[in-house]
Amino acid sequence: MLPQPYNQMPDYALLALAVYREARGEPMSGKKGVAHVIRNRTLQPGWWGTDWKSVILKPWQFSSFNPNDPNNNVWPSDGEQAWTDCLSATSAVMFGDETDLTDGACWYHDVSMGWPEAWGNQEDYMQTLAVGRLLFYRLLPPKPQQQPNPCA
Repeated sequence: MLPQPYNQMPDYALLALAVYREARGEPMSGKKGVAHVIRNRTLQPGWWGTDWKSVILKPWQFSSFNPNDPNNNVWPSDGEQAWTDCLSATSAVMFGDETDLTDGACWYHDVSMGWPEAWGNQEDYMQTLAVGRLLFYRLLPPKPQQQPNPCA
């Protein structure tokens, strides 16, 4: 794949590039997990974006697209096995041919990072999958507000 402006790439190619940059060294389930996180975000529009491109390119969400990340300038070779695997994972997830093995996760991180402080409290998340070096999470429903006891 030749380097090209992200906004000119079809959604499928941009998703495959994101999976490649974020998870090329992971097993196929890790690659699919990253694709599912992106898909889950597109299905739940929010502050992170409303479609494939806006979700993938939202600043500081997928580190391989951050200007200071070394993966930002990594482009796959057409015959590379990791790229072929990423294309396969992308196809299965993007077109809904794959059960979401992340169980609705919208977040993941590498185990080397520890808990990302910017996410808030770890107790507010449920880990849904651990594969390779990646941990996947979804937000837990808000806890009901405890009403003060007026008789106390």
